[in-house]
Amino acid sequence: MKKCADNRRVSRRRITLALIVDVIVFLFVGIPNLYLFLRGKPFIRGFHCDDPAISLPFKSDSISTSVLTVAGFGTSIFCAVIVEVLNAINRKCVRAWPTWEGLLFYAKSVSVFIVGFVIQMLFVEFVKNQLGFLRPNFMDVCRPQFNASLCPAYITEYTCTGQDAKEIMGSRQSFPSGHSTFSMYVAIFYCFYIQRRLHISFSRTLKFFLQAALVFTASICGLSRIRDHKHHATDVIVGFAVGAIVAVSVYKLLAEYLLFTSSDDFVSESSTSSSTVSHDLCCACTTMQSANVEPQTPTPLLPNDYFNDDPNATGRHTSLKLKMTSPVLSPWTTQSGLSDQQELV
Repeated sequence: MKKCADNRRVSRRRITLALIVDVIVFLFVGIPNLYLFLRGKPFIRGFHCDDPAISLPFKSDSISTSVLTVAGFGTSIFCAVIVEVLNAINRKCVRAWPTWEGLLFYAKSVSVFIVGFVIQMLFVEFVKNQLGFLRPNFMDVCRPQFNASLCPAYITEYTCTGQDAKEIMGSRQSFPSGHSTFSMYVAIFYCFYIQRRLHISFSRTLKFFLQAALVFTASICGLSRIRDHKHHATDVIVGFAVGAIVAVSVYKLLAEYLLFTSSDDFVSESSTSSSTVSHDLCCACTTMQSANVEPQTPTPLLPNDYFNDDPNATGRHTSLKLKMTSPVLSPWTTQSGLSDQQELV
């Protein structure tokens, strides 16, 4: 008993230490990320005064950053709920959800999702500020003053006369698209999540359509940035690629280890592979009952009175009895021995 108590203490200490280290590492990455997002200053890049790629008119956002953030984290909740509901429907039973195991699994998945979110955001903000690529609406937002006699030369000395300082700073943060990166990260991460966590047998296409809906929604978000004159096509394409790469990396290197271990894997994955397991996966009562049932003695094909020494038995029964009780003759049995055995019978 003392050894068990010591092992539990050591295990709790290790879990606590691992949690503290993970939080420190997360803060070490998250604080610079937050600083770049709030106070980061992009590189001031020049431009060609007659460049049509940066001369498009300003348009308001169809999908703002706050809306995208809420929608992205809302998607994580929606995916977790819809997956568990569909699994419950497939099991054909009513079970209280969420359970403690389900809540723990969901908390782990959200933690992994947030880690990937911080990584992709850090990459995007760092590259945006370092490169300082101009948005398609830069000329309309900045309204630069410069020596027009230098055109069509490359202008490096200019002064922005626009009224909105935040928009002017954002007009120098075109590459890559943060909206495209985050939306595709959410889509690909939960495509993997649905593929591994969702196990249904009543539909062969529902899982695919859920995954396609995620990718389609992310594509609409990225394309809206081109339509709103916020990003170039290359910004959106690279953003999609970065989001997908981060999602695959986080899932393969972190999520499969923390979420889908052999002990935490979903029970229906092993249940569907065996035809002897009960279809009701919520409880093993049917399976346990069938395992504990004692084997039944088969019903005899012939009545017991065929083998009873009943003097009132008919001749047919007696003859059957004689046939059943007659000894097996060996090749060395003599004729006299055979007659003696018949007399005894």
